[in-house]
Amino acid sequence: MRAWMRRVAIAVIVTTVVVTEIGQGLAQPDPVSVVQIELSEYSFNPTQVTLKAGRAVTLKVVNKGRATHMFASQYLSSQDLEIEGTDMEVDAPNGVKYVKLQPGKSAEIKFTPSQKGTFEFSCEVKTGGRTHRDRGMKGQLVVN
Repeated sequence: MRAWMRRVAIAVIVTTVVVTEIGQGLAQPDPVSVVQIELSEYSFNPTQVTLKAGRAVTLKVVNKGRATHMFASQYLSSQDLEIEGTDMEVDAPNGVKYVKLQPGKSAEIKFTPSQKGTFEFSCEVKTGGRTHRDRGMKGQLVVN
């Protein structure tokens, strides 16, 4: 009889632990996704970033190059952003929001993507009369 009671007690404890874990998992919101994008001479790594609409994301933009670079995107103009590490600037005529980073510096761009689609990002810094975008420094944000 005691062995039977012990098995029932163990079953109750295991069930309680499993139900508690499931409940805690359901109650907590999705963790914020962090995506690192490295900038260097005339390239981004990665060149394509996939985000989920409605899910908070932090884009950690890091300048690994020897020159000043920027992360610019028209898409960011339609988002409610929080920036850490530098200031967000706006190209007034075109409405493009961007962060400009000196070599070795980084910034975090925090937002929750709302509009689905494929959107370009690029570096609009000019060197020798050409933008870095013209030299291949561009990529895509894909929001599903």
